[in-house]
Amino acid sequence: RVFPPCTLRCGINAEYMGETLVYTANLRMSRTLSKEVKRKRVEEVIGQMGLQEFRNMMVGDPTTGIPGGARKRLCTAMELLTSPRLLFLDEPTTGLDSVTALSLCSILRDLAHSGECTVVCTIHQPASQIFNMFDDLLLLTAGRVIYHGPAQKAVEAFSKAGHPCPTNTNPADHLLDVVVKFPDMDPVVADDVTYNTTPAPEQLEVDWSTVSWITQTTKLFQRAFTETIRNRTVLIAQMLTSLAIASLIGGIFLGLPHSMTGTRKRLPLLFFCTINQGMFGSLAVITTFPSERMLILRERAAGTYKMSSYFFAKSIVQFIQYSISPILFSIVVYWMTNLQPLPGKFFIFVLFMVLCTLAATSMAILISAVCRTTTLSLTILPMALEVFRLFGGYFLSPANLPNYFAWLDILSFFKYSYVGAALNEMEGLSIICNDNEMIDGRCPYTSGDYHINLLGLNKLSIEKCVLALLVEIIGFRLIAYVALRYIKN
Repeated sequence: RVFPPCTLRCGINAEYMGETLVYTANLRMSRTLSKEVKRKRVEEVIGQMGLQEFRNMMVGDPTTGIPGGARKRLCTAMELLTSPRLLFLDEPTTGLDSVTALSLCSILRDLAHSGECTVVCTIHQPASQIFNMFDDLLLLTAGRVIYHGPAQKAVEAFSKAGHPCPTNTNPADHLLDVVVKFPDMDPVVADDVTYNTTPAPEQLEVDWSTVSWITQTTKLFQRAFTETIRNRTVLIAQMLTSLAIASLIGGIFLGLPHSMTGTRKRLPLLFFCTINQGMFGSLAVITTFPSERMLILRERAAGTYKMSSYFFAKSIVQFIQYSISPILFSIVVYWMTNLQPLPGKFFIFVLFMVLCTLAATSMAILISAVCRTTTLSLTILPMALEVFRLFGGYFLSPANLPNYFAWLDILSFFKYSYVGAALNEMEGLSIICNDNEMIDGRCPYTSGDYHINLLGLNKLSIEKCVLALLVEIIGFRLIAYVALRYIKN
């Protein structure tokens, strides 16, 4: 197992340390083992790594969660759950103070000497106490082996090669100084050392068979759902924001009459509702994968789960989470603005608001998966939203759309949400003209179907708009999955 440097996350921020180990055990350990056996192994590893006092602490991020030393030990504990024969750590002491680094290395030494597994780690400028704990030393420069042998014989071997270690000097510092000053030096060989020359396999395959795909997806769904619930501040803020914006929009378009003026105001109202849901939905998730990418890659490289399991579970949780706000938004806006008071039309309006939000979040997830960094994602997202809004069916109605922009019009989820909501509201809408709206004593039009035909909205149907949004949601997600699966760095 390979451990990256200390800046790497070793668990979900909203998980307790004990939960992190339990999730890891359920995902990595054999499916034939009972829950009791897995829990017993978790307790053994917690005791082995000295993590008892951090069991009920949130993992958090490196600044607010468990201490750095405990975070390192947690990473090690996660790997030890499966009783590996080889443990490979990349700079395990980086970022730790001397006392914490010494404590961690003492645990690793005891682990290696217990015979449970071999511990291999890269280390940069270790203290003399830490250096003396190592049994074997491999010293490299520019990819060449300068020394490979017992760590305790390294100083003696370098002395015989004409590079004696000064008194009261850290042996590790001395060896590094020699390598830096003499990069082209010949390899140094310790006395009475033999090497195993058996060639290594060309490639190591990750075994995914320990846990089924369904089990992986279920456990990952539970973890993602738990994290969402524990981040209740964000969830409550999203709901309150939706209610506030809905109340503001409802106040502006309060009680629209069924006159010509009231009918004309319904279209901008529906378009603004669509834009609002798209903007809020996309901004809520644009940082999702840049912040989790390293954790995903690490856990997947360790064979914890398949990318498809993670992505499917994450998507289901997001569908649930980001359906709540548009439902609350719709309940307030629809009845305050006096849209057609029919249950069927109300539920169709809610459906389009939900689909618009899910399409926006799916597009944002695609952008974040491709761009890889939060900064680049936040740069690309506004441009995409502006283009989709411009071709959202309101500024350029289907009847007035130039043919050379048809491809952008097809991609805009704003268009399908707006046109679907407009068709739902305008179809069957009875218009009663005021006296000042009469022309020659007659009402110019008495049905909302007039606007549907005038703007060319009848080129689509409600069913086609729903289908198009579903296709875009699935399509954006599939492309995001491919990007997350194959874009490693």
